[in-house]
Amino acid sequence: MIDDGDWNLLAVARQRMTREATRALAPLVRMRASGYPRVLVGMVRGDGPVAGLVEAAGGDPKIGESLVRIQPMDTVSVFERDDVTEALCVVLQPHAHLFAGKCFHVRARLRGMKGRLETPAVERALGAFLLDQAELIGTRPKVGFDDPDLVLGVEVVGRRAGFSLMDRELRAHPLVRVR
Repeated sequence: MIDDGDWNLLAVARQRMTREATRALAPLVRMRASGYPRVLVGMVRGDGPVAGLVEAAGGDPKIGESLVRIQPMDTVSVFERDDVTEALCVVLQPHAHLFAGKCFHVRARLRGMKGRLETPAVERALGAFLLDQAELIGTRPKVGFDDPDLVLGVEVVGRRAGFSLMDRELRAHPLVRVR
């Protein structure tokens, strides 16, 4: 499993199209195998936001044909093996103000955590944490699943956990899919 490099972009290739997805994305970003089937990770460098790469990727039909989805990450950090929820709460705390007065929900994918944590429990714990933190500094947010203001997307790949705050504009992109 590749776990030794930073990444701020995650892509999931279609069945038997991992190599094609890597090649299609090569002009924009160097992607590498994550150690999990069809999951690629890469580091977008430069001054612009990672979300800008998602827009550029949408213009290339080869990318759309080879990928199921792509997700830019706001933050990715290493965590101790059994405390991914606690580690994410620490990393998310400075961003809690972004949820104040908004409607949101959490979606998580926990690769490498099978048998240790259940996805719904992590999603509920992070949601409850953000509700409490946002209320302390502003207006209490609401949890909602029909067209929320924000979706917190959490991706765990090995010993790294990343999150992205996906607003409506980012979610409107056809390659950004929230399950």
